[in-house]
Amino acid sequence: MEDTSASANWLQELLSLMGYTTSVDIRLAEASPEQVNASSKNYWLDINADGLQEQQIQRLIGKDGIVLDSLQYLASILLNLHLPVETPDQKNHNFYTVELNGYRSKRLADLQSLAEQAVQQVRETQTEFAIKQLSSADRRYIHQLLEDFPDIETHSQGREPNRHLIVKLVNS
Repeated sequence: MEDTSASANWLQELLSLMGYTTSVDIRLAEASPEQVNASSKNYWLDINADGLQEQQIQRLIGKDGIVLDSLQYLASILLNLHLPVETPDQKNHNFYTVELNGYRSKRLADLQSLAEQAVQQVRETQTEFAIKQLSSADRRYIHQLLEDFPDIETHSQGREPNRHLIVKLVNS
């Protein structure tokens, strides 16, 4: 399967089966911090909002982005099935981000802001900070963002649907 056109075609077909008449564009983004190896690629699958009604856009995004998250999860699983295993402990894995109407870009910016606020509060108060009501994808993104702060550590705590992310100073 060729990653570029086949990935967009797969999502476009899935959307068609769901009753949405739209197109999907694909673009290669810069490397993400979670990439496993140099051959991994980071693709954005942009669902074209032209021709979709506002109600359809909201249904495809879902409450707190849950439908987009689900489509993204499916893309990640299914579109990586064809990739060969490089070594027994490391396999090829491409990353797929599903975008619609700027939702994902805005959400990632909001999460970055939330992560920065949490770091600032933890440093000022010297106490841990809990970030609640995040999807697993959002928690993973904040974990990755905060990996670059040597004085900060993060971990997830609790069970779904009440799982939350803890931000704290290292050794506190």
